Amino acid sequence: MLKDSAYLSLIKMIDDGKIKYGEIYSLNVIAGELNMSRTPVRDAIQRLCDENRIDLLPSRGFCLHVMTEEEVRQLYHFSSAIEGYCAVCLAKQYKLEGQNRYIEQLRDLVSEMERCDLDTVSFGSFYALDNQFHDTLIKSLEDPYLNALSQSKRGFYDHPELHLTEIPLDRTSILSCHKQILAAILSGDPSAAYQAVLEHADLVYENYQKQSQRD
Repeated sequence: MLKDSAYLSLIKMIDDGKIKYGEIYSLNVIAGELNMSRTPVRDAIQRLCDENRIDLLPSRGFCLHVMTEEEVRQLYHFSSAIEGYCAVCLAKQYKLEGQNRYIEQLRDLVSEMERCDLDTVSFGSFYALDNQFHDTLIKSLEDPYLNALSQSKRGFYDHPELHLTEIPLDRTSILSCHKQILAAILSGDPSAAYQAVLEHADLVYENYQKQSQRD
């Protein structure tokens, strides 16, 4: 459907940094750039608004959504509680049973990130690996409810544009956090695994707090 095509096109524009923070965009201009009529683009914009990725500005257009301090806290709590528990479970499983497919996937993702030139790797490629790491942690529980919650707007905040601000998350720090989480899981120490997730959540939380306070 055209509205789905418009939605995917807008997502790509956001992920590629073509729609930026602090700027207001016209529905008519975007529709023209996508060579579409207003209706499917308007529907796509409403969907993105429902997902908290953009904000509608009456009679003006739309802009990227800036997280409120409350949304930042909710994200922090979700990451700390859910991903921390997942890491604890994986550490316990590794101590009792050794390797499993989720730990193998985490190991592969960390290895792939290590092979990247962090100064030149494209934003999209690096973010995809980062996102897959967190997604794998949550999927390791094999709980359909948590998987669905993670994909909702109240779950894991899969909004790449948050990393395209004036205060970007340092890629080296992100990789270091992922390596610490994996190492803690492989140590079979649930407490260390949980602490490693908390340290990563703290890094992200502090960054997002700075963003919300600036705007």
